[in-house]
Amino acid sequence: MNVRVTMILLIAFAADAVGAQTHNAARSKTKISETRIEGAGSLAINPLLSAWIEEYGHLHPKCESPIRALGSRAAFRMLKARTASFGAIDVPVADNQLTLINGRLLQVPVAITAVVPVYNLAGVEELHFSSSTLAGIFLGRITKWNDPAIAIDNPGLNLQRMDIKVKHYFPNRSVETHIMADYLSKVSPDFKTTLTASSDDWPLASKPYKGAEGVAGFVSDTPGSISYLGLVPARLYKHSGSLKYGAVKNSEGDFVTASPESLAAASNSAVSHVDKQTADFRVSITNAPGKASYPIASFIWLILYENARDSLEDSKKNQILRDFLSWVLTDGQTTALKLGYPRLPSDLVKTELQHLEVGIR
Repeated sequence: MNVRVTMILLIAFAADAVGAQTHNAARSKTKISETRIEGAGSLAINPLLSAWIEEYGHLHPKCESPIRALGSRAAFRMLKARTASFGAIDVPVADNQLTLINGRLLQVPVAITAVVPVYNLAGVEELHFSSSTLAGIFLGRITKWNDPAIAIDNPGLNLQRMDIKVKHYFPNRSVETHIMADYLSKVSPDFKTTLTASSDDWPLASKPYKGAEGVAGFVSDTPGSISYLGLVPARLYKHSGSLKYGAVKNSEGDFVTASPESLAAASNSAVSHVDKQTADFRVSITNAPGKASYPIASFIWLILYENARDSLEDSKKNQILRDFLSWVLTDGQTTALKLGYPRLPSDLVKTELQHLEVGIR
């Protein structure tokens, strides 16, 4: 689902406002006058971002944070044009796009999300999916719900001989497709080869569906269907209709359902993959190690320029952004937990805060 929003963060600080909030992150002591900061972000994190901005605004009473619709991809374009100071993105900016930016872009993980396989099968509450089964379904090689591969994943279930109706976006990727493809490419050589070699001709045709609800509407309305959704919308639709989401077999061989706990477990190894010299936080956590790890997990990043331009105004904006981002990574994680997002790993947060202190200026 590619609905997106944009955020405008209007922050006014009095001379004594900066540094007044207590948290573990380093604080800017410079006096900052009224400053306007704009950014763009995706719907996947919008409820959390809205809560963060609202709570941060309560701590700083002169803060305003109106939200208007735009688009996540606009974050990169706005940053490139210097008409925005930050963005919230579901997929990190790739190297070939970074070369188009005049300046160094810092991409900081602020939250953890997931993609889940969603399906519509009467009387089946939670299916189990191994990586080979998911790859086989999306490659069009597993076409019936009573296929032996699905039966092996779900012993004891009486699955009907029923056509599997599939909706997907391969090879043209939505955010959810990017994350699912990242996972399946790691666990299935056949899937990786097919995805890399394909143009517009995918071996399995995607079932069409007209309606504002897209994937969720298709699965909810279509018995025998399967697709994938972000965890947040999947939860909403699971409680309101016939759509359900399944557990996925992880790298340790255990079937795990997406939850704050299993996403937190998937993120625990992230810091070991961060290049601390270059502060490259574009880390994939799909198929992460750990018995409790959900395997189709991913970070959501805030992106901003690491260095301000020469103007005093840009310097002020970077100071505010560093303060807000430091709060998000510390006290703001409690807000994330209340909304069903797991806390970021403490060692990853420590590394991020260290770079924010010395890197953004």
